[in-house]
Amino acid sequence: MTDVCDWLKERDLEGVCGDILEQISMPLIAGSIVEERLVVESVNGFFGDLIGTACLELPEALDVLLSGLPGPKDLEPLLRAVMAKGWKTLCWALVPGEMELDLSCWSDGEHFVAFFHDLSPHEFHRRLLGMGERLTQALGLFDAKGTIPQLLLELVKHMGVDWAGIFVWDGVGQRWMLSLEEADPGEYGLGEKQSALTFARKLSEAQGGPFGHQFGGLAIQEGSKWWVPWACEGREWEPLMTEAGFGSLFCGVLLTGSAPAVLLCLARAGGVFAKINRGVLEALWPVFLSSAERNRAVEGITRLYPRDPVSGLFARDMTLGLMKVEMDRSRRYGYPLTAMAVEITNLDRVWATGGEEAVAETVQVLSREVLKNLRSVDIGGRVGDGRIVVLLPHTPLEGAEVVSGRIRSRLGAISPSQSLSVETEVRIALRSDDCGEPEDLLARLGFTGDGQGFS
Repeated sequence: MTDVCDWLKERDLEGVCGDILEQISMPLIAGSIVEERLVVESVNGFFGDLIGTACLELPEALDVLLSGLPGPKDLEPLLRAVMAKGWKTLCWALVPGEMELDLSCWSDGEHFVAFFHDLSPHEFHRRLLGMGERLTQALGLFDAKGTIPQLLLELVKHMGVDWAGIFVWDGVGQRWMLSLEEADPGEYGLGEKQSALTFARKLSEAQGGPFGHQFGGLAIQEGSKWWVPWACEGREWEPLMTEAGFGSLFCGVLLTGSAPAVLLCLARAGGVFAKINRGVLEALWPVFLSSAERNRAVEGITRLYPRDPVSGLFARDMTLGLMKVEMDRSRRYGYPLTAMAVEITNLDRVWATGGEEAVAETVQVLSREVLKNLRSVDIGGRVGDGRIVVLLPHTPLEGAEVVSGRIRSRLGAISPSQSLSVETEVRIALRSDDCGEPEDLLARLGFTGDGQGFS
């Protein structure tokens, strides 16, 4: 630090902050501004510790001195600070996602002095506590099947992730199938080359077979994780990431065994999966693993009951049986029972665009959005190719309108293809005494047994 003070005295700048510099136990640099470049002429020992070297040859350009730090550097905040005379303080993301600095800088237009504090550990703890709180809430509110979509939702909302999805290996078709996905609203409506779904499918189709398989650059084995903090580190995937507009990527194996599953996260910005978020995900990874394993165990148990294999909802026959039970209870005990229909109204176009796979993907997304808004006492079933019925016990029409409104607000973005807009309709009906059978209530919802409805 004495070197920096001497440097200031030699230039008659000791009045900048007097003896205070001698008390600063932070990285400290001083130098000149030459043609909008920063030439560092003096540093203290803490700066050497920051960049991992004690043998500094000065003067030297700042970007050269920082070249040993991993990841792309962003010097723009400091450059802006030194161009304005006087003291100023700002946050400096020196290495995006890895090194967050609290910067104090003085400049007279020709010389500068700057010292800064590494806030990266504080930022890590802030994000970890925030995500931990959200995951704890999700685990307390949702069952095993509902927890997984919520975990994806929290990644998108609180970790800078633009798209997150879970792929499961289809042993019959010998391919990876997208099981769940969550995306930032800005991801919808992008062109095919810029689509997260298009890029994710290219990763999943990179090689065939899960045994010894690589999902993109991820070996499918227990505990495997694959990080690309910045697109420039994506190796063979860098051109495709750049073309699709993604700056960082994370992929991890959730399940192995006969039906492996992987979690894939994509982000437009670089550094999203660098040191800070990587530490958060590493800390929370056991939650994802245990939730996935718990969900698989629950799915094994629920196979004892007739479930629709595509949507995970109750199949038609089981749905009709449960409707009969709930309608009888409602009639016997006098509580309101509302039914809600959620229908894809342009299913023929979906089929024409992508066939059975497109229909299956659309139904999966549709059913997931419906399930997010259901209570544990509500019942959801698939009664046709693009038709879902939901029973809301102890719920009058006013309450059903609230639920249907939430579902309507989420259905505008579901689509298996960027070029196809999926059209949906949500309707509700209250059970009355003239509804003796499930078919009567379904008819009130507009579902008939003519081959286009619940049959």
